[in-house]
Amino acid sequence: MAHYGHTMALISDAPVRLATRRPWLPGAVRAELENDPRPLIGKRSPRDVLVDLLMILLAVGIGLLGAVPRLHGHTLNLVADLAVGAACCVLLLWRRRWPVPVAVLINLVSIPFAGAGGAAYLAIFSLAVHRPPRYSMAVGALGIGAGLVNYTIVGVDNGFLFNAFFLVLLIAGAIGWGTSIRNRRQLLISLAERARRAESEQRERLAAARAVERERLAREMHDVLAHRMSLLSVHAGALEYRPDAPAADIARAAGVIRSGVHQMLEDLRDVITMLRDDSEDLAAQTNSLATVDTLFDEARQAGSPVHAHVEVEHGDEVPGVVGRTAFRVVQEGLTNARKHAGAVPVSVDIIGGPGSGLSITISQPLNHTCDREKIPGAGSGLAGLDERVTLAGGTLEHGIVEHRFVLSAQLPWEKGTVGV
Repeated sequence: MAHYGHTMALISDAPVRLATRRPWLPGAVRAELENDPRPLIGKRSPRDVLVDLLMILLAVGIGLLGAVPRLHGHTLNLVADLAVGAACCVLLLWRRRWPVPVAVLINLVSIPFAGAGGAAYLAIFSLAVHRPPRYSMAVGALGIGAGLVNYTIVGVDNGFLFNAFFLVLLIAGAIGWGTSIRNRRQLLISLAERARRAESEQRERLAAARAVERERLAREMHDVLAHRMSLLSVHAGALEYRPDAPAADIARAAGVIRSGVHQMLEDLRDVITMLRDDSEDLAAQTNSLATVDTLFDEARQAGSPVHAHVEVEHGDEVPGVVGRTAFRVVQEGLTNARKHAGAVPVSVDIIGGPGSGLSITISQPLNHTCDREKIPGAGSGLAGLDERVTLAGGTLEHGIVEHRFVLSAQLPWEKGTVGV
């Protein structure tokens, strides 16, 4: 349960820590992490607003350097250049939603207008961030061509090879930087998806483990209640057939019945509580070989003499499955004895240890004179017990041997196995 609680705490804390950082994540990345069906239409994050502002300012600065003559720029018409350049800078706000059309349009506009050069350069960079390299490389080639044509129109004469090398270097740097940012974002999204998938698989494993445990408890509910009800039936039968019994005996039997009913209700409540979907109390202590003495005491109180011989080496190290199965074998044997033989002496032998396994033998003489009303039952107790013993890796045998009904089970217990 501690491990389960720790795991659930990790699962519940992880989204909270991520949410505190999401306002400063890129909008597209945040949309991917939140499984937004329309990731490019939602509101921009604070980081996106800041980046937009810086991009526009940088595009304006580069455009001024390329258009204003006093800043060593070249242009055919300064007013038109600055107006078109400003419009292209504003157009960068839509570069996330339509990166390819925006980059192509601005680069084409930059052919006659040098003031749009900064916006064209940053549009290629943004395209490399938001689309695979094949798009950015194609538009980058368009940008190189547009720059060379612009140099020819405005009369920049630095040599064709120098201009081409300068443009290739700038645009290759923009594409490489944008691609590295894209790869980092894809890695972040991939890691977040892996974490989300791991959390989902962990929750599924926990749910499956809880379902298996609930199924086991549900199958034990019949056995526990049948054992309790058989005890109540014995005492109720004694009151029915001995109405003239002393008042002290009647009071004692009534007390046992009341206590048995109370215990049965407690058992039923515990099982139902653990079977609820919202219950995490699946690690409650269950009956095992260490609590088998309670079965002997209950049988003796019901009037069945029990001669128990328990010789188990390292009894506190009995494996959990073996101990629970052994408890069930003894419980079923004593229940059947009360049902079919009445108050006859029952012998219980439990012998074993690590390496030699655990041997359980329960026997009682046949009682053909038992005239009590037969306690009703489903008749499937031994069949279910046989399945349980088989699942534990053991064998179960039952039958009549020398006028005695014998129920015996052999359970494996390997050396080095510890109780759970």
